Amino acid sequence: MPKKIDHSERRDEIVEAMFRIIHEAGFENATLRQIAKEADLSLGSVQHFFPKQKDIYVLAMDVVYERFEDRMQNVIQKDAETFDNGVRMIKQIVQADTAEERMENDIWMKFSIMATMNKEYRETKDRLRTINVNFAKDVLKMLQANGYLDDDADIDRIANSLTVFIHGLVFESVIYTDLYDAQAIEAEIRQYLQSICK
Repeated sequence: MPKKIDHSERRDEIVEAMFRIIHEAGFENATLRQIAKEADLSLGSVQHFFPKQKDIYVLAMDVVYERFEDRMQNVIQKDAETFDNGVRMIKQIVQADTAEERMENDIWMKFSIMATMNKEYRETKDRLRTINVNFAKDVLKMLQANGYLDDDADIDRIANSLTVFIHGLVFESVIYTDLYDAQAIEAEIRQYLQSICK
């Protein structure tokens, strides 16, 4: 009797293989054929799940954000200061605690660059930025509700600035891994938040 295939598990294996290729060699080398080879599958097996290259790229970015959202569920500590929870929340985007987290930052950065050059991915890129801006607003509203920002603070403007800061810190942490370990990233986040809080 043939072995039953767990489709969810197989998709995860394919996505992980793609992550490794993108991290080591960039999106341009993450062809379906290379992904199949890395995952030790046939090209047909990969195409069964992802008929087009775009399908796997879009899913990969969704997986990165799902992981971020999963971590976010566990980061807020009820007995901690609001400011510290804000720092923890931002650290979930600018991750550097594990090799896997650093790889996710690298993939996100490479996807962002690739998407600026390819109209096919613009919608996904814009959707992800909207998610980031809304996340920044959530952090700021939490700070505002607990007296760290003035009641009349321009949350939209500050959220845009915070998003720019976060993206810049992600890029810096990917490019200069030796300068940005988890402690250095936390220090940058704390300093930035202190500069916008009253």
